Amino acid sequence: MKKSLIFLYLILLSTMVFTETLPSKLLGIWESKDRYVFFEQNDENEPQIVVVLKEYYGWYLDRVAEPASYNEKEPRTRNIPTPRNAEHIYIQNIDTKETASSLYGSLDLKYSNWQKNQIPFFLLDDSIYLKYFVLDERETDETTGSLETSENQNVSYKFYRGIAPSKGFMISPQNLPKNITGYIIDGEKLYDVRYWQTDMDYSTDYITFQYKDDSYTIPKHLRSCETNYSCVSGRSKKVRNTVKPFGYKEEDYLFNDNQKVFTKNEEPYLKRLADRSTFEDLMTLVKAANARRKPDPPALFPESNLDWHWDLIDLLEKNNEIIQQVRARQKAFGPRGRDIGK
Repeated sequence: MKKSLIFLYLILLSTMVFTETLPSKLLGIWESKDRYVFFEQNDENEPQIVVVLKEYYGWYLDRVAEPASYNEKEPRTRNIPTPRNAEHIYIQNIDTKETASSLYGSLDLKYSNWQKNQIPFFLLDDSIYLKYFVLDERETDETTGSLETSENQNVSYKFYRGIAPSKGFMISPQNLPKNITGYIIDGEKLYDVRYWQTDMDYSTDYITFQYKDDSYTIPKHLRSCETNYSCVSGRSKKVRNTVKPFGYKEEDYLFNDNQKVFTKNEEPYLKRLADRSTFEDLMTLVKAANARRKPDPPALFPESNLDWHWDLIDLLEKNNEIIQQVRARQKAFGPRGRDIGK
């Protein structure tokens, strides 16, 4: 009975059609140090993802994840590092927000073996980052952009909600981080607030974060990737064991155009290939890379003008059946030194 249910599930999964539409900012070919990631809305209006890994120190590109129909467009090469069938990653639940210069949110990825990942990402100026922070707008004054207290007095600080970052667009499921971060930015001070996984029900309550004379109102819980994170224990309304702030420099961070989302000013996870945007372009990259051959290694010994006296060697080997058999195998393998004048 169990096997029948599994078989039925696989049939249903193979016939699934996801009609979600990928944002145009995400379409095309993206590159990182260890992979290419390609997003496309195919001819059937289905969102698709292709993952090509840079294996063997980047010398071989392996099409590890793609729809089966793409193999009909361009047959995959079958060899030792390549599995018989590529993993098919299904994209669904596209939850994103877009501004003029940015796109942020998450994609739900499902695999053929019942596994899934939720991948949060932040796209800014043709770069994709995996860790980002979103302005908490529970009581934001639309005029000043600052958080209001219960006394309706504006304060200068802002709280940014962190997310549970993934390891990227991978072909296997990932574990969620045990801890995530929220940031309090107050002038030149930045407080790093730790939130940890909890089995408590998610609450929209706000609690107090206090360090010496600084006091802030921040969310009690953060929810990311269907997981609840808390910065207090139980029903407490105050963050304990707070630590001193870091120095905040705006140039250390990259903000989007409305200043509601930012990430650290670091190397992005993926960069867009500006001059290539189709599956055919991706296959051109794969073919060109896999056609490369490493140069021959340098000779073990330096060149010399040593006279090997091949005539004497032939005389000594004459009528020796064992040596003649060895020489025959050598010739079948490749030319000897005497055959190339060495």
